[in-house]
Amino acid sequence: MKKSEKETIETGALVGGILGLIINTAEQNREKRLNPNKSFDFQSLVLAGAIGAIIGMASFGLINFFSKVFSSRKEILNEADEISYLGSVLKSYEPDEIDALVLIKGNKIRSALNKRFNSNLLGRASYQGSVEQGTALSGLSDLDILVKFKKTSFYNEREMFKSIHDFFKDEFKDDDLVKVREQKVSIGLTFEIKGCEETIDVVPALRTDFIRGKNDYNLYKNPKLSTGGRKIKMNPHKQREFGNYEEQKKSAVGLIKVLKAKEKLPIKSILIKELTKKAFDRCHIPNGLNARLIMTLQFIRDNIKTIEVKSPDNPRVLLSEAITIKEKDTIHKVLSETLESIHQDKDYILDYFPEKSF
Repeated sequence: MKKSEKETIETGALVGGILGLIINTAEQNREKRLNPNKSFDFQSLVLAGAIGAIIGMASFGLINFFSKVFSSRKEILNEADEISYLGSVLKSYEPDEIDALVLIKGNKIRSALNKRFNSNLLGRASYQGSVEQGTALSGLSDLDILVKFKKTSFYNEREMFKSIHDFFKDEFKDDDLVKVREQKVSIGLTFEIKGCEETIDVVPALRTDFIRGKNDYNLYKNPKLSTGGRKIKMNPHKQREFGNYEEQKKSAVGLIKVLKAKEKLPIKSILIKELTKKAFDRCHIPNGLNARLIMTLQFIRDNIKTIEVKSPDNPRVLLSEAITIKEKDTIHKVLSETLESIHQDKDYILDYFPEKSF
């Protein structure tokens, strides 16, 4: 616990006074050895103690001043508004120069897809996931591009997936493209940008029916990287829904993603989002960003081991089963330690939710 300014100055006076008494006593003893007839001067002793106390007060006051001026953010937080700090954390993860360059690549990819598969598309290739939902964090989130095809565009999902993969492997040209790889439901395009490897995921989706407004699509499940079935249903409209308190939920999701990166939590972003939605639906919603964050973390900690979380666009898919019992135990343990640390000392918010380092 930090000392108040008054306590610091009082400590300085005590230390300075004692040092003044010690020094004066030692000096008088030295003089007495040189002159045995010299009597001990108590008035001088008191004066030395008083002067030492004054010097100590001034010195410790100066130390306290410079400590405030040059202190770390951790020392400042006790006097700062935690909500403002957490807001600054989210702001520090806003798009930077690299993200802008990645977005340029994304626009090039979308244009190429729209041109190559024009008559087979339902709408135009678009961004999805965290970028489209407004929960992307610079340096922590990949760019996802959704390509929606008409039901009659391909014979099946495998043919669709292979066509997109082959297009980027054989036809799409970009000097910065260093890798094209098959993933579970997407094609990963890795670019070298400013000395860093940045990945853009292209997700092809095949319409399931001809019903206007239904918006159901199938993704191809790559058997090389996943088990069970060869396709999975998705609805992009339902995936992006947040319900009530949308902006507050997005802020909580963003901060939990920061904690995920800091503590290497084994949990996917979509599960963070759905758990956050449930926390806001089932709990009393307090005022303030920090209080809502704590509420959400407590809900996840208390329920992660037992809760059943379904995909928002496919009830047959249990997101909560995508993580193992061991991973759930890890999440519970980390969140318990995080909440306990913050409860003991709010300065730990700075440790668990750091601003982006540049």
